[in-house]
Amino acid sequence: MHTLKATASSSLSLAEGNYIYSIAAASVGSFAAISSDDSLRVFDAADLSHVSVVAAEAHRGVTSLKSYDVGQQLVATGGRDGRVKLWDVRNGNNSAVMEVGTSKASPVLSVACCPETNSLVAGTELVSSQAIVQFWDVRSPGQIRLQYVESHNDDVTELQYHPTRHDILLSGSTDGLVNIYNTAITDEDDALVQVINHGSVHHAGFLSEQTIYALSHDEVFSIHPATDPDDEQAQVPDPVQFGDLRQPLSCEYIAQLCVGSQGPYIAAGNKMEQRLDLVPLVASPSWTFDQENLWRLPGAHGEEIVRSVYLDEQSQSVFTGGEDGFVRVWRADSEATEPEGSVKASRKEKKGKDKGRFKPY
Repeated sequence: MHTLKATASSSLSLAEGNYIYSIAAASVGSFAAISSDDSLRVFDAADLSHVSVVAAEAHRGVTSLKSYDVGQQLVATGGRDGRVKLWDVRNGNNSAVMEVGTSKASPVLSVACCPETNSLVAGTELVSSQAIVQFWDVRSPGQIRLQYVESHNDDVTELQYHPTRHDILLSGSTDGLVNIYNTAITDEDDALVQVINHGSVHHAGFLSEQTIYALSHDEVFSIHPATDPDDEQAQVPDPVQFGDLRQPLSCEYIAQLCVGSQGPYIAAGNKMEQRLDLVPLVASPSWTFDQENLWRLPGAHGEEIVRSVYLDEQSQSVFTGGEDGFVRVWRADSEATEPEGSVKASRKEKKGKDKGRFKPY
């Protein structure tokens, strides 16, 4: 086991009682964060005290954040107001550079971006018996480019593009399905190239070009081979079913899965023991967790849940955001000092506490 130490901590100037939903890269050396006060903020990786508010109210009920183009300093957000917005984080005028709305103004629970195809995608809540995966071309935001309306029959909680094939999109839903689409095909039935039945999807995505993972809201985890739509005769290996991860990883919840250059890690949290573990997931000889080489973040966010984890390989740091309302930086640094807002500080009474852990947003 290895240990990381908290070297810095910041509330990002959030008002008392708010907490961090998600962190994403905004540009080289800076990160965006969305919070329970509906704001979109940017902070400097080297100095957490350098914070700017891109939008005080990004949405009426912000739910999702993704990097669109780090080089152009663009991020995308979605919200319960049925809007998807593209932001230039260099602007602090509360004005998005692009804004689109979903059909029926359905609340947005997930977003995905593909700058190579100028694509912005939203996954919606179930409204009037429809949960939609909806596409826009950012060059022509006035019209919907494509939408899939029959592939899910409950909230779409996850969207992710394939790491190299820009026409392949993954979606996950509380209906239990993980779907893989070839978005070059407009007909929805023909576009659906793979369906995985897993259970209510909290997170799902690509571990590699050929491998898909799924994590349910009750912490059940599985790994599946991606089928090759161009080779229907190929032999597909069986999926690896890990079951509920809480007992084998000695945790209370799974925050997310992170993929770095060294491979994937499961971020496993334990509120009672006030820690977060980054557990390597290794593929050889078969998929398993390498618990002997996990990275422990002692103290984590105290007794509060860690909502977001970002591995920043440029600065060799881990950034975490939590329900205590703080962003923390973790490094392998023996000279780290006790951060502001440490776990010894009094707990915040958080706004929106009824937005429970096992909801898909």
